[in-house]
Amino acid sequence: MARFTAQHLNKVDRKGRVSVPAPFRAAIETGDRARRFYLKPNYAKDNTVVAIDGLTESFMDSVQQRIDEMDIGSEERTSFEMEYFGESEQVEYDGDGRIVLPRDLMTAAGITDQVQFVGLGSYFQLWEPEAFKQHHAGVPRGKPLPKPGRGGGA
Repeated sequence: MARFTAQHLNKVDRKGRVSVPAPFRAAIETGDRARRFYLKPNYAKDNTVVAIDGLTESFMDSVQQRIDEMDIGSEERTSFEMEYFGESEQVEYDGDGRIVLPRDLMTAAGITDQVQFVGLGSYFQLWEPEAFKQHHAGVPRGKPLPKPGRGGGA
């Protein structure tokens, strides 16, 4: 399984085009053999958008499996379906590795002329660079990983 690691700062042009970092493209293609992935808003506790999540087909398959285990029509299931499927947009990068960021997601996340790509293992995020610096400064470090079976990952 390929992983998304490191941080990359890239320029966004006037049309909203940005180059997906080469290591991220390699991770997308290794896992899914495709140039497409999904972008969805990442919400803070107050329902404001703080970043954009970049999710592969494999990641979305995992989400779908977990949602399918929930009761049809339940409030929890409906909430997850709306967030992961109703609010996500599929994008595909071109031969030069560029995508067009959806304008509504850019605006919601405050992204203008630069975007910070941040690898988070099985997925990645896109941040407005200054917002990421502030967020990153407040993230605790040095804690031990939870023991297996207690993590609740994707």
